[in-house]
Amino acid sequence: MIYDLGQKSGWAVLYGAALVASFCPMGYQLLFASVAMGLLGMAHGASDLAIVRPEKKGLFLSGYLGLMALCLLGWQLFPASALPVFLVASAGHFAIEEPQASGWPRRLAIGIGLITLPAVCYLRETTILLSYAGLPAHSLALVMTIMQGVGILCAAQLLITGSLQRDYRLFVGVLSLLFFPPLIGFSLGFLILHAFPQTCVRHHLLGCNNYYDYLRLTWPILSGALLFSLLAIMFILPEAQNNVRILFTLLTALALPHLIITPFFESNKN
Repeated sequence: MIYDLGQKSGWAVLYGAALVASFCPMGYQLLFASVAMGLLGMAHGASDLAIVRPEKKGLFLSGYLGLMALCLLGWQLFPASALPVFLVASAGHFAIEEPQASGWPRRLAIGIGLITLPAVCYLRETTILLSYAGLPAHSLALVMTIMQGVGILCAAQLLITGSLQRDYRLFVGVLSLLFFPPLIGFSLGFLILHAFPQTCVRHHLLGCNNYYDYLRLTWPILSGALLFSLLAIMFILPEAQNNVRILFTLLTALALPHLIITPFFESNKN
């Protein structure tokens, strides 16, 4: 797949689709984000079960599926609380999963920056997006001001680091987060700075020779995640106020177990 900047055709397709979606209405941007994060990005989490010891898999699946159900329920009952929990947990996960050799300043800047950088150049659009997702109107102004300020600091640190270290992956990821509309920019930044590198780590850990071997190993989980999403849309989320809320709900239900449950059951930690 598209794991390094040398694979020009893959990047051309990805950025070509991103550019087209950027000039389209919100519905098409949601479609791009759903494909980028839900299909390409979630592939690294599809191997969660494969890295758990056999004797732990029953308990792992119980916790994983239970948290998925809890996420769906939480978004239905308490969307104003579910959103910040998801964003904070995601930022922490992105930071922790960065290589330890990077150092905590860079790790924190990437983790927090993935969440806050879209607000730097697209404050109005990010505000609208988060309001649709469930952020209360009375706290929007303060939250967005903080996000933009923190995003500026993270962007400055990461751009300087990327330039000094000639880390073109970091540089391209940050620029994508800054200059594409929020849904598109986050999708690209998520893929470049987190999902693709983590998928590489996983397929090497599992002894896969290439990405297609990795897909053959994980396709049942990926298919299950797709089926779960379709059933949730059809039967659990039909009354959702908007498609943005549905996207955030499904991302939380699919991602939060990967963020919270999997680290406790990884075979190299047990």
